[in-house]
Amino acid sequence: MDENNMFPNFSSRLEPSPDDARSGSEVEWLRSLLQSYPGSKWGNSETRGLDTKFAEDTYVPTRLETKLDDDIRSRAVRLVILCGNAGDGKTALLQHLAERLGLGKHQSAGRIFEGKLNDGLTVRINLDGSASWQGRSSDEILTEFLEPFQNGLPDGDIVHLLAINDGRLLEWIEFIEKEREETLLTRELYAYLQEEDIPHDPHIRFITLNQRSLVGNVDDKRGHISTDFLDDLVNHLYGGDRAAEIWQPCLNCSAREKCEVYRAARIFGPDGLPDPADKRVQTRARERLFEALQAIHLKGVIHLTMRELRSTLVYILFGVHFCTDYAHPEQGERILPYWDRAFAADSPRRQGEALKEMSFFDPAIDTHPKIDRHLLSKSNDDDTVTPPHYPDLPLASARRRAYFEWSEEDLENLTGDANALGLFGGKNLSLFKTLPLADEKQLADILDRLCKGISRLEDLPPIAHTFENAAPLRLPQRTPTETYFWVEKPLSSFRLKPDLPTPTPGLERLHHQAYLLFRYRDGKEERLIMGADLFNLLLELGDGYQLGDVSTEDTFSKLFIFVQRLVREDERDIRAWNPMCEDAIYRIHSVSKGEEEGRKQVVTLSVIPQEEKDAIQQ
Repeated sequence: MDENNMFPNFSSRLEPSPDDARSGSEVEWLRSLLQSYPGSKWGNSETRGLDTKFAEDTYVPTRLETKLDDDIRSRAVRLVILCGNAGDGKTALLQHLAERLGLGKHQSAGRIFEGKLNDGLTVRINLDGSASWQGRSSDEILTEFLEPFQNGLPDGDIVHLLAINDGRLLEWIEFIEKEREETLLTRELYAYLQEEDIPHDPHIRFITLNQRSLVGNVDDKRGHISTDFLDDLVNHLYGGDRAAEIWQPCLNCSAREKCEVYRAARIFGPDGLPDPADKRVQTRARERLFEALQAIHLKGVIHLTMRELRSTLVYILFGVHFCTDYAHPEQGERILPYWDRAFAADSPRRQGEALKEMSFFDPAIDTHPKIDRHLLSKSNDDDTVTPPHYPDLPLASARRRAYFEWSEEDLENLTGDANALGLFGGKNLSLFKTLPLADEKQLADILDRLCKGISRLEDLPPIAHTFENAAPLRLPQRTPTETYFWVEKPLSSFRLKPDLPTPTPGLERLHHQAYLLFRYRDGKEERLIMGADLFNLLLELGDGYQLGDVSTEDTFSKLFIFVQRLVREDERDIRAWNPMCEDAIYRIHSVSKGEEEGRKQVVTLSVIPQEEKDAIQQ
């Protein structure tokens, strides 16, 4: 069998014909996919930008390229600087934009090139401003490249585009200001890098790709989180418009029934692919895959670059095994289905931060009696309205498959709860994700729940939680006593704000953290930064869940510091409760009286009247 044949049928009639030049490129599609994953057993051919035909074929344009194309042609922008992490797609974006502008195809090794548009505009592009080139230092190259913009608008009809890392650009600014003095350009770029809220020159477009969301975009007009880019990326990985043609030979492959690439293609492949799964399963599986990728972003631990996202999808959808592995598997080799590749922490050749984070959301970590019993039982004639059974799979694997392929209706029929099977720890993920789309009432309800969660970080008697418009916060006590002491903070002093990146034309945005803000009486604000994990924890505490000993963890250390700072504002006006009088709440109030030299501290103790308990805390 020819190992270069993407779809060997282990019979001569499916091998590419020598006189069919087209089939020779098509049968290499799967091998190219496998080689784009860093942990591939078939080698890794990861290249920079669009240096290979496969990279070009699987490139997905975004709204950013369209916006830049329009603004360059109209001279609305004269200097474009793309910053970001390695793998964010800076080079590929500029290569694609150059071709779109009619400047032709350019390899990344060419580094700097220029061309002229039909209307006379000269476009010059530097694909990597962070490195030296042709015996010249990067400082020299950058200085020459940016010289026309040092003191404002350039004299000529030119546009320059630059890809560079943030740190390297900052070093160049320091280099220029030592050699000369501060210029309009260096001052402007420094303000961009420091995210200073000042007016910027409109002819400079500074774009930070590490603020771009690849897994979802807050679509205010449609009122939801769109996943257009993810849909296009998955379709491109399967071949885009050529998908049906590329995957057609699979139908006649003798290894089809045991091929995990074919199984995933039936479910995740684009429209027109041969032998697709039920459309409802296809739609649901894609939604669940995108939900898991969004969970990684919302957790905020890692930044999902273009390279990381693409390799993660390749591993989940295509694995690391080629056609020959399915036809003649090696003894003892594990070939897992897509649902296990997505979540199982011990799946073979698993690599990358995104796949590591994904395993923390494994649906198999959780349990549900009705779901688990159903998964392991065998189907019968009465199962017309129940979801599929998977008795041949281990329970962990069955739960992962059900996560992808069971519909909300399936879960509703079986358990009465459409959300009974989801990502581990992801109960409130959807709520966190849609914060930017919430109205005032929804935000107020969420804020109330978060404040209840903060109030329950430390034990307090039930009577302390009787004020509907205040959050009781317990005072730290060095010595345990039967008496509880706390202060009450009005809910009106709290507000909730999702941390959306600053709008950039054409750039997709999705927050990965939110702020819980508290306004002190003097107008200053205290801020608690919440990722999806802390947001979920506080909501669960508010719902009555118990918290274990997490005082040493960094996240909770910040939370406790936030609470204690709030407590200090009201150290002179404290509430107290003792089980000896379980229906009474005491007020301990401290005031200073007298002149400066004879000032005395007067402490009063009183019982809060019932009518005051029912009033709104001010």
